[in-house]
Amino acid sequence: MADRNTVPPQFKTKYIKLGTVVAMVSIFSLAILAIVFTALENIEQEVEHKVKESLQTVLRATQEAHHIWIQHRLLELSNAAQSESVVRSASIISQPDSPSIMRANAEASIKRSFGLMMETYQDKAYWLSDLNGQVLYSNRSIDIHQTHPLFEFKTGKMEQVLTGETLFITGLPQQTKHSNNMYFSAPVFNADKQLQAVLIVSVNQSDHFSRITQLGRIWDSGETYAFDRNGLMLSASRFNEQLHRLGLLEPGQDAINNLHISDPSSANNENSKTLTLMAQSAIQGITSYDLKGYPDYRGIQVVGAWTWQPTYDFGLTTEIDKAEAFQIYYRTRNIVLLGIISSLLVAVSLFLLLYFSQRNAKQDLRQARMVLEDRVKERTADLEASQQELRTAYRELEKLAVTDSLTGIPNRRCADEFLEQEWRRAQRGGYPITIMLIDIDHFKQYNDHYGHPAGDVCLEKVAQTLIATGICKRPGDLIARYGGEEFIAILSNSDFDYAEFSAKRLVKAINKAEIPHQFSLVEKQNHITISVGVSIAESADIGLTEIIDLADKALYLSKQNGRNTFRFQLPPADSSTLHIDSSSKVD
Repeated sequence: MADRNTVPPQFKTKYIKLGTVVAMVSIFSLAILAIVFTALENIEQEVEHKVKESLQTVLRATQEAHHIWIQHRLLELSNAAQSESVVRSASIISQPDSPSIMRANAEASIKRSFGLMMETYQDKAYWLSDLNGQVLYSNRSIDIHQTHPLFEFKTGKMEQVLTGETLFITGLPQQTKHSNNMYFSAPVFNADKQLQAVLIVSVNQSDHFSRITQLGRIWDSGETYAFDRNGLMLSASRFNEQLHRLGLLEPGQDAINNLHISDPSSANNENSKTLTLMAQSAIQGITSYDLKGYPDYRGIQVVGAWTWQPTYDFGLTTEIDKAEAFQIYYRTRNIVLLGIISSLLVAVSLFLLLYFSQRNAKQDLRQARMVLEDRVKERTADLEASQQELRTAYRELEKLAVTDSLTGIPNRRCADEFLEQEWRRAQRGGYPITIMLIDIDHFKQYNDHYGHPAGDVCLEKVAQTLIATGICKRPGDLIARYGGEEFIAILSNSDFDYAEFSAKRLVKAINKAEIPHQFSLVEKQNHITISVGVSIAESADIGLTEIIDLADKALYLSKQNGRNTFRFQLPPADSSTLHIDSSSKVD
């Protein structure tokens, strides 16, 4: 009888195979787990890096915006304090024995001086105090003859103002219960440059300051806000409704100067609440960030970056709910974990799920980057498009400015500028320059009989024929429309022979074009002809105006001698060739 404890060989083999499979699956699963957790860690690090970059970028931009705004306000207030009207008015108001009429006029002058500033920035109040802080004048009558709180609670700052500095001041103790916690102050000197009074302006924190701060919002729950050394909120909160529901603010109350940046769960007594991790760090002058998460003033877990601005004595932070900041990572992690569970059932499915989860994670990361960069890209694209349009429009305007709209060749403005440049160049180089004035013969008769539209077509044909002669192919040569039916040709560094050749070629080319003119008064001609006046300047002894006048006189001679010809009129030094006729008349 067989031993009952003996295991048949076939079962042993089966158990061995099963153990091998289990071991392989276990090893495979552990390897997959190691790979997956490594991937998750990498993704988390990448998300943290992107969140950190986003927070710090927004924080720097908001900090720079605050700096620009504060410096602008300081300069504006300093200029106001130095203005003649304020200096004169302060001098009157600071004298107790000033006549009431003069005092009333001085107060009205200060009111006018600060009216526009108050309206522009929606500031709450302004004060003019003496050097001890006693209010001499204010748009709040209840404050007159009172000592301004800044002299009581910000003695060090006001001592700086009394030495001649214009300062931004914040951080009054909470127990003062003042509705404002942000001021600009400037010294007022008299005509002898002696300090006579102090100007103080109360900033409307809910207007420009808060709007600049709230530009630093990112995503749905992101918020940038400012706070003083006491942990008191200096800018508006985007979560006022939530703060009211939590009982952290009273009905109708906003966060500015009323909310401490403390964790609401830290203590039951409001006075013993602990400032948030961020506020504690910033107040110590530390610039840092935290991506692990900490409770904000609502008690919500957030991540953030912060800095303390010692120049202005307030802190600035950019925060976003941790759940939103890492939602891409959490989503990816859940997908991967689901893939791990599935991999224990079907190995092949594990690889597929892992592949797609990683791909989705990368897509989510790219989308996150796009969300952060979209605004910058859109604005950059708009700016580049506008610049391109301006460049195109400028090129078109430049072209229109120097081109004759009818003939398409350079206009008189272009010709004048070109001639001026070539004239100076010829004088420096010591080489001659030729000017030819060209006039269409009896063009008035052409317009009278054929009509002005036909006359425009004729001008276009004449212009193109003159260009086609090729006498102005060098960089220093130009043919342009000079006005009406008159054209001008400028030949740089051309001697008498080339000038004569060019003039003759122009006359012949127009004859050869045979533009019909049945009413021409030129002898034996029934088509368009031209007359040309030529002058050459070979030295610097003659002026540009004189050489143009000589060309005009030569043109007159051409018309007197039957037209359809050209004449030279040279400076007196060249009188031997003063009236040179043409041999280019067309029979």
